[in-house]
Amino acid sequence: MKFILAFVLTFFAFNSGSANCNNTYASAGYSLSHAKKSMGANNFEHQQYYAERALSAFEKARTQNENCGCQKAINPILDGIENLETALNQEKWDMGRFYTKKALENAEQLLNNLDICTVGGTYQETPGETSAEYSPEEIIAPASEAAESNDWDVKLNYKQQAEAELAELERTIRELGNLFQCEKVKQLLISHKVKTENELQAESLETIRAFYMSQAVAMHNKALFAMIECSKKLE
Repeated sequence: MKFILAFVLTFFAFNSGSANCNNTYASAGYSLSHAKKSMGANNFEHQQYYAERALSAFEKARTQNENCGCQKAINPILDGIENLETALNQEKWDMGRFYTKKALENAEQLLNNLDICTVGGTYQETPGETSAEYSPEEIIAPASEAAESNDWDVKLNYKQQAEAELAELERTIRELGNLFQCEKVKQLLISHKVKTENELQAESLETIRAFYMSQAVAMHNKALFAMIECSKKLE
């Protein structure tokens, strides 16, 4: 039974950090998505509506990041909140878009920094480098040019993170099989499936999340049951 306990503890220790950051990552994706929709709006009312939803997502990310513990996420979250609050206080469409554009950059930075915290992303900020400054005139563009898919970036980011975590889980299970000399674990054919771009476009985020979660559960259960069989031989 000691082997089973060791496996379970190792499994949850590995996954606890990423699990704590999943909600923050999702909220960051929503802030990006809503900021893009705000930029693509062709009237002031819609622009303000989606800016408010982006602000709500940033505020959720701020709370969720307390459990995630990603220090690099703090500044882009606070900057995004400040820029969106300023955008919502504007009385003109162009100035609202100006500050929403800055918040959009904050959301992109937030996702990059969360990648560093959760899946070992390689983004690095060049010393002395700051986000490009835009004047209101420079960022005003036809709505058709600014509009992008509402969910695509959120889905793609989730797919990349989920597949990276599942690959690491596979590696951890195989290493545990070698460590405990458990042939049943070593013989398991563990591999995860991936979503194509066409599937990402056609399916909802909830469906994609369920797809990857079911694989994590199945991988864990297969390894656990195999480990139980090995432990029985040592009793």
